[in-house]
Amino acid sequence: MTDLNELSKSALSAAMRGGTVGWGKIGSADDHVRYSEKKPKRPGRRRACYCGCKGLATHSGMANGLALTSACELGIARWVRTGNVRATR
Repeated sequence: MTDLNELSKSALSAAMRGGTVGWGKIGSADDHVRYSEKKPKRPGRRRACYCGCKGLATHSGMANGLALTSACELGIARWVRTGNVRATR
């Protein structure tokens, strides 16, 4: 298990709400608490966003300590709420 003092604020909140069983080993968007983390700045290493905004993927969608997806800030905020990066019509 990870030391809880080393977790970010959003990761700690997710760990307290969802538990720490399997933390950092197994993550599921359906079974675990979803949260977002800002990706570290690495020049020239950003991917295109999957939400369709044609911007860069600046955030990671996390669950149980593992990154499951990446997108822009709005796309990941949508993923945390609904489980889908793209807007549904």
